[in-house]
Amino acid sequence: MSFKLPTIFKNSQFMSLWGNQVLLQVSFNMCNYTALLILADRTHSPFVQAQLYAALTLPAFIFGIVAGPVVDMVDRKKLMLITDALLAFLFLSYAFAGANTVIIMVIAFLTSSVARFFIPAEAATIPLMVSEETLEHANTFFLFTLMGSVLLGYAIAGPIIQLFGGLGSFGEIVPFILSSVLLVVGFILRLSLKKVEMVRPQLPNGTIFKKTFHLFKQTIGEVKSHENIYIPITLLVFVEFIVGAMSILLLEFVSRYLRLEITSVSYVLMGPLVVGLILGVSLLSRIEKIMGHIKSIFAACFGVGLILFIFGLTPFIAGVLITRITTIAGAFFLGIAIVVIAVQARTILQINAKVEMHGRIFSFLDIMIAFITPVPVLILGFLADKISILVILSMIGFLIITTTFLISRRRGGLYVRSPGS
Repeated sequence: MSFKLPTIFKNSQFMSLWGNQVLLQVSFNMCNYTALLILADRTHSPFVQAQLYAALTLPAFIFGIVAGPVVDMVDRKKLMLITDALLAFLFLSYAFAGANTVIIMVIAFLTSSVARFFIPAEAATIPLMVSEETLEHANTFFLFTLMGSVLLGYAIAGPIIQLFGGLGSFGEIVPFILSSVLLVVGFILRLSLKKVEMVRPQLPNGTIFKKTFHLFKQTIGEVKSHENIYIPITLLVFVEFIVGAMSILLLEFVSRYLRLEITSVSYVLMGPLVVGLILGVSLLSRIEKIMGHIKSIFAACFGVGLILFIFGLTPFIAGVLITRITTIAGAFFLGIAIVVIAVQARTILQINAKVEMHGRIFSFLDIMIAFITPVPVLILGFLADKISILVILSMIGFLIITTTFLISRRRGGLYVRSPGS
């Protein structure tokens, strides 16, 4: 039986868009993680690391209201080219920040501000480039890249830094230089895209502010009135909260309780997460058939809570070797659980949202992430400094387990339309 490539690979426009997304997302996350490593190495403070997370998420709340309508109104090819150029410059500017915390925070804020426009632009462009028959396949590749790039960017940052001398040397600026170069390549890929033919929303007469407010108000109404939109948005916010919390808690966890260099996070956490992500994608359709969408999502949420609870408990009752093994295994299963939640939620969201509102819907998702996640993550960082990382991990895990159990009991009959139904 011969291997047959998916039909979507024959779509050159999609491949250009996808290739750019791979380069951009890997670069973006590699820069973010390198900045986080630098701050962790200099301060050893989860609270300072939480401030970086806030700097990366706050722009979504500030610019999200504008970004969604802009994406749905302007030429998306030009918009994405501009974002590529700006990000290439900003990534390179990290190399000149040294260990200055304020400058690092400012650059992180600016890169995230630009990201508020390219993220919904990419998500909204996919249905316009592929046929209805290949839309689900295209979404799968894009969703895989969106999640995998976070893990890959994090996973390769540490080895690159170590290869060129480690933190505190030339090695810590190499990821920034490399990211800038990758964005130049991505810019060239974007140039090959044809003009994106959009389904533009109907606009009232008046100023740009009136039009923007009208489109945003329309988006709020759409989200509130359709559970197939607000439920996947809620799940995706949950995933972002977990990723943010882990990024500021597990660095010190590795240093204190696994007794490894901070850059070893790439091997003991990010590596297993990537493997879990890949396996999760390959098993997702089978999991959906066996358990269904809702039950599999609830099971994955429960699994996330259990893993975090075990992370917090293990160092109390076991030695360093057992803790390391448990952490690697936990990261692997965490990767599978995140795939089950996030991939299904994003697919359901794209299928159920109107095409002419995709830019605004995904921008609204950004706003919700920025509105809901930064404060809890900052609080977790502060409490981890004052109390204990292990206690915080155990508490988060217990709360997720309890909440998932209670919601699953109350919402067990909830219906969410799946792809193709």
